[in-house]
Amino acid sequence: MTNMTPLKVDLHIHTKEDEKDRIRYSAYDLIDAAYSRNFDALAITNHDVLTYSPELKSYAADRGIVLIPGVEACIEGKHVLLINMPYEEGCFHSLREVFEQKAANNLVIAPHPYFPGSTSLHGELEANAHLFDAVEYCHFYNHFVNFNKKAVRFAHNHHLPIVGNSDAHVLEQFGLTYSLILAEKDCNAIIEAIKDGRVKLVSRPLSLAQLLVIFIRVFSTRRFTWKKSVQFIRTGAGFIRRVIQRPSSCATIP
Repeated sequence: MTNMTPLKVDLHIHTKEDEKDRIRYSAYDLIDAAYSRNFDALAITNHDVLTYSPELKSYAADRGIVLIPGVEACIEGKHVLLINMPYEEGCFHSLREVFEQKAANNLVIAPHPYFPGSTSLHGELEANAHLFDAVEYCHFYNHFVNFNKKAVRFAHNHHLPIVGNSDAHVLEQFGLTYSLILAEKDCNAIIEAIKDGRVKLVSRPLSLAQLLVIFIRVFSTRRFTWKKSVQFIRTGAGFIRRVIQRPSSCATIP
């Protein structure tokens, strides 16, 4: 196993098939982009819908990519990444149900757990630490503002692996943060390797200009209700406030 080449993996990406956002690229376009950027495995994790089929799996496999079933489910108002789990919208009414139904070959990840916004886990991560197999390190940060830092502390305190994901809604985000996983090129082997901690984060802080461009572009993909508009604006305001209040704070990557 020590002679293996680590796999380049992203387990949190959205595509046009996500009915809750206006994303321009399809699942097939994403797979093509992943092939051009030398990715080995992906999970398409649209909101509350499983974007996965034999045709998609075969399309990815023809390009040397392992497509892993995934979804970003909203459970009790909080976002949770369910990887390689059976899913239909509304099938989990509580985080406890996820824990009770989770199998050995399933992976539950806490996405952007401490980012501003009501759908981030925040205190629910601590209250349900036993449920999660890994914690996400999201690409959206810079040297001055990094909401991943609290997630890193939580992961270390609970001996959980950290996985790098893009949470891409525009292709410019894809590849900014990802994981290198020491495993055979197989869905179950990748999940086992993550749980064993055989994963390395690859990421870098973005410039303020990059953050602003990405924020505006992602803003344009949202299908907004008034509630979602307020929440998204609060997220941006949270970043701006942190830049103003904590200019000496510096991001670190474990």
